[in-house]
Amino acid sequence: MVSPTAPSSALIHSSTHCGKGSSSVRDGSELSQPLEPANVRAFWDNINQEDEANRSVATNTQQKVMDIAKQRMLVSTIIHQKDHKGAVMLGLYTQRLCDVYERLDKPSRAVFLQMLSREFCTTKGDAQESARRYLESAAKSSDPIQSVLFARNLRDDLTPFYTELFDQINRLPGGFAFLVHMRADMLAQIRNDRDDAALRAMSDSLMKKLETWIIGTLDLKRITWNSPAYTIEKLGQYEAVHAVKSWLDVKRRLGNGRRCFGFFHRSVPMEPLVFVWVALTNEITGNVQSILQEREPTSTLGEGSAKCAIFYSINSQPGLSGVDLGNFLIKRVVAVLQAELPNISAFCTLSPMPRFRVWLDQWLTQERLSHPPEDIAINKKALDALLSRVPTATTWTAALKHVIDSHGWTSDQQTLDAMEPIVCALGAHYLVNIKRGKTHSALDPVANFHLRNGACLHRVNWRGNTSYNGLRQSLGLMCNYNYILDRIEDNNENYVRDGTIAVSGSDSYVDAAKRFSLSSSAKL
Repeated sequence: MVSPTAPSSALIHSSTHCGKGSSSVRDGSELSQPLEPANVRAFWDNINQEDEANRSVATNTQQKVMDIAKQRMLVSTIIHQKDHKGAVMLGLYTQRLCDVYERLDKPSRAVFLQMLSREFCTTKGDAQESARRYLESAAKSSDPIQSVLFARNLRDDLTPFYTELFDQINRLPGGFAFLVHMRADMLAQIRNDRDDAALRAMSDSLMKKLETWIIGTLDLKRITWNSPAYTIEKLGQYEAVHAVKSWLDVKRRLGNGRRCFGFFHRSVPMEPLVFVWVALTNEITGNVQSILQEREPTSTLGEGSAKCAIFYSINSQPGLSGVDLGNFLIKRVVAVLQAELPNISAFCTLSPMPRFRVWLDQWLTQERLSHPPEDIAINKKALDALLSRVPTATTWTAALKHVIDSHGWTSDQQTLDAMEPIVCALGAHYLVNIKRGKTHSALDPVANFHLRNGACLHRVNWRGNTSYNGLRQSLGLMCNYNYILDRIEDNNENYVRDGTIAVSGSDSYVDAAKRFSLSSSAKL
């Protein structure tokens, strides 16, 4: 759908240190300073010093130097001795393991997770024996009770042992948040070693656990400038779409004409699991810099007169990757805004196209550079305009590749004008017609998310994001997805069934890509 920055020493004023959960008081002088997660974290560490003082120095030293063999023994005790230990003792062992894990550095955590995923997964021999007994029972026995017992034994033997550890950790105060951060460590390790099937299986198992535990435990809250400093700090730490650079950035995004909502787990009431930024505007916005850099949002337009709610960034904690919370968050926020501001009639996103440039580079094969395809609806005048900017190119695809691989083309207005119809046509084609493998799902992950949620593809926006990251990911293209409330269910059903993409508005590029999609389907 988020990157911490380096620590700074003077971000949080002493006046904000008035107690746990209290709202921070800021006088304005700190607004231009970098937003750093380490500062508020240090604040809470100071509060927790009383608890730390109750632990002996010897115990802390032992935990810090505990080697992998002792970690293995502790995990085994928690998992295999649960029937022989009281609930209190088992909780103490589990808390000790969590304390040990939190004190490990990254390489040591990687070793621990590898050990956990490989040595506490399923037992192959037991699972095979249970499978054999179940199959024999299903084939020969007429006793349904016996078949059910064999099926239960097979299920138990196929359940990894580490799931019991996850259950025990979740029972601890703060255990849910610990597991979310542990899964973030798993995902980071998987990115470094994508062939680690055991770790990937453990990550997926934990993801399903988190999904189950989340149900019924989330509270929707509006986050404002008066929210606790710790909560505001997390917005900057987890923001992955449009980086937060300073407190002033946050204050602007929480100011007049702006909203931020988050889902909070009841065991972690100050740390949002997922959150969305919203801009209240008079029209469907096509450029994110106009939202992020506007000094006085809606200064000439009161919130009571706004017509559109623009969802321009949705983020979740890294450890919740794959857990679909954004869908529920958007729909809940729409309901809240409808009740608060009945004047708003349009609920749209302003979304990135994070894989467009990667796809385009792969699409521009040597064959297409020599013989451009005819399935992209671009008029001859636009093609000639692009060719005129690169006299050495003999085809429009070769001219396009030359421009996007060169430096400084975004500073030349004539080149920008020539590129606009070409890139917008390709962007619309990418969103509407390029699928993931042999499925009906859109290749672009953001498109797939919103289309599955029942949104309409509304418009592609040239120069929608002119930041370095926007140009690197998508040549600056962004798009709008329109949540038309009385069409959401039908759109969702059609997209899931056969990949039909609903459109709204009158974007010529989207319309042309849609016509090509329909003609291709007719030929099939």
